[in-house]
Amino acid sequence: MEDKRKIFFDRHAENWDCHLTHHNLARVVEEAEIEKGAIICDVGTGTGVLVPLLHRKVGKKGKIIAIDYSSEMIKKAKEKYGKLPVEFIVADIHRTDFPDNYFDYVICNACFPHFENKKMALKEIYRILKKEGIIVISHPTGKEFVNKLHKETGGCIKRDRVPPGIVLARTLKEFKFTPLKVIDEPEFYLVSAVKS
Repeated sequence: MEDKRKIFFDRHAENWDCHLTHHNLARVVEEAEIEKGAIICDVGTGTGVLVPLLHRKVGKKGKIIAIDYSSEMIKKAKEKYGKLPVEFIVADIHRTDFPDNYFDYVICNACFPHFENKKMALKEIYRILKKEGIIVISHPTGKEFVNKLHKETGGCIKRDRVPPGIVLARTLKEFKFTPLKVIDEPEFYLVSAVKS
């Protein structure tokens, strides 16, 4: 199944931006309350839509590592934002080579439903976050839109669903995170939590 997903995202990378509405991206970054100088992992970066916004937020002393398991998505992101001081890496959040307690923020924008094994991914995110580091799971178009889109697209992503915000917050608690924000609006979704 994982290979089918990679093939799906590789195949759609070239025209990915044509099909997406990128409103509310600035709000994702604002609600994440990112601090200057932070070290960020942008998980499932896709074509890098959050990268310029994150870069402006962290400033020159910050660091952004943008990862995606689709090599074609990373290629497209590099084409768009390769001049920015950002590391683009083909990597899978289920198992990374990052050191323990490394990141101040791990941002999963518009990718959480696609994690093949959410428990494994959340354990890995917990490992790579610093103590008091923050996980942010967001969908700038809201969960209803995403869930409908995935169902209609079909194939390997047809069952990829965004859970209600309160359900996700409970799940994060089970993985030793303390929820900070739960925003579950018709056109905006964000759940954040801190590593205790």
